[in-house]
Amino acid sequence: MQNILSSSSPLIEISGLTLGFTNGKAEKIIFRNIHARANAGEVIAVIGSNGRGKSTLLKTLTGIQEIFVPKTETTGKGNILYRGKKIERYTHKELSGLISFVSSRTERANNFLVKDMLAINCYYKTNWLGSIKKEDTQRISQALEMVGLAGFEERNSFALSDGEYQRATIAAAIVQNSNTIILDEPTAFLDIANRFIITKLLQDIAHSTHKLVLFSTHDLQLAIDMCDKIWLMASDGFYCDTPQALMDAGFFDKIFEHSNMRFNRQTRSFEIQ
Repeated sequence: MQNILSSSSPLIEISGLTLGFTNGKAEKIIFRNIHARANAGEVIAVIGSNGRGKSTLLKTLTGIQEIFVPKTETTGKGNILYRGKKIERYTHKELSGLISFVSSRTERANNFLVKDMLAINCYYKTNWLGSIKKEDTQRISQALEMVGLAGFEERNSFALSDGEYQRATIAAAIVQNSNTIILDEPTAFLDIANRFIITKLLQDIAHSTHKLVLFSTHDLQLAIDMCDKIWLMASDGFYCDTPQALMDAGFFDKIFEHSNMRFNRQTRSFEIQ
């Protein structure tokens, strides 16, 4: 499928963002000075070792977590812009129309139909009765068809396989009808085949619907093969570019800089040296 990369203004623009948290009076900085842009129609993978701040970054981008303002440094407050407007100037309802978020772990409820699981993502725009409209029901069926689950509306979501359930959570994000879908490690608990299927699905969604799809992953090989850009959170900084540009610059070696693993540009894979 042809890449569709937008040349217009970015959907998301990050400048000078610091990640961290406060525990009592103590302040912990996780990552400093993040600068990045993301456009409609792109699929972007966030790569980094455990504890580097990938989940914190994604939750900050969704508004689940407020932008961290360090008190012990003079770096000031970073900014996140959606379509040129600061994230904190949007209401929660407005953000629900802009961003869909898929968590790394979603608890399953028994006897919860797939159609009801997806309908939850329509409630932010319903009236006080919480009734979804006919077009929302149609969108649910269309989203299930898009992820390969056509006819699953009446299935018990608890009985779905791991791969099917992950596709259903992505369908729920599609039903929300936002311009941006953010996923926290969507392939973490899947086998090799389903990791490929889900990553290819995310690529297809971004390129066919012109949505921005941004997800964290530890599967660098799939990210290199199937993503338009990679955001690399390394020990010495934040790097964002196309997979080829990051390969040519040797930045993937930073992921295993304290081990004997090295990235082979010819085979596009990691090797033990």
